[in-house]
Amino acid sequence: MSASTVYLYNTQNWLYMLPNGLTLFETGKTKSGLPYLAIKASTASAKPFEQIDAQTRWVKSQVAGRLNILLADGLYQILLSDVPDVPEAEMAAAIELKAGDLLSYDLDDATLDTIHLPKEAYRGRMRMALIIAARKNPLRLWLMGLIRLGIRVDIIDIETTQLRNLALVKQNFNESGVFHLKTHNSRLVLNYHQEMVLTRTFDIGLSSLLSESTVLEGELEVTVAEDTQAIIQFEALVLEIRRSLDYYESQLGLGAIAEIQFLCDPQHHILADRLADKLGVRFERLDPNDLMDIRMAQSDQDPADYFGLAGTLFRAAAQ
Repeated sequence: MSASTVYLYNTQNWLYMLPNGLTLFETGKTKSGLPYLAIKASTASAKPFEQIDAQTRWVKSQVAGRLNILLADGLYQILLSDVPDVPEAEMAAAIELKAGDLLSYDLDDATLDTIHLPKEAYRGRMRMALIIAARKNPLRLWLMGLIRLGIRVDIIDIETTQLRNLALVKQNFNESGVFHLKTHNSRLVLNYHQEMVLTRTFDIGLSSLLSESTVLEGELEVTVAEDTQAIIQFEALVLEIRRSLDYYESQLGLGAIAEIQFLCDPQHHILADRLADKLGVRFERLDPNDLMDIRMAQSDQDPADYFGLAGTLFRAAAQ
């Protein structure tokens, strides 16, 4: 990381918005100086963007004052697009037009942000960018509902960029990435220096890679793997990751990925070794518990379910 970059661990409240519910969490720094992430409360909702009055009242019952919003996967899109060669003053309008061609909903209902890829990613070609898009109207109604209850929203961010933030903390090489393996899916983020340049989501998670059953062997219960389907899924995952690495190296022209941070429940870190063997890339095991104190609201909650939130602690502020 740059010597001019510091991390701000002042106490902040976050609302993590998912397609099926809401989670409130707090970030800050302990008296000993260790950053912490504390899950405060959660509520399930089949339609959190359609029951805004009830949901904002629930938020008000838990927090007051200022709040940040974090959108989960499924509530936004990240689109890799070429950028027309136009003067800088016309760039925003040109990107909006490109987004309009790629989105499945009307551009008027879209709020957009852009991450421009480095010049190395379009040598002699058109410029490229990642366009982050989310529906504008639901967010606007949420913001209005919170304002009416006296809650000010300072930041709206997305889950994917928190993976980038977390990976950069442990980054050893300029060409690096992070792979987050969750229960039902996974996400790969590839970085160049300190910026995300490629991200992909796969419908393959731990549930399909670790198929097990319990059988009786004499008087003992023995857990055995049902290998066939798990092997097929693992090979499919390897293929998708390899395609992403090839695109980074050949199409973006950014060189070979030297290291990928592997973010997963620590009990399944053996999968990092298997992926490294298959792909010929170093997979470094990443455990947020080594970087912060993760606190659960209930004893039966699993900290690994919230690893994707850890990067909120490392939103960098350049001094």
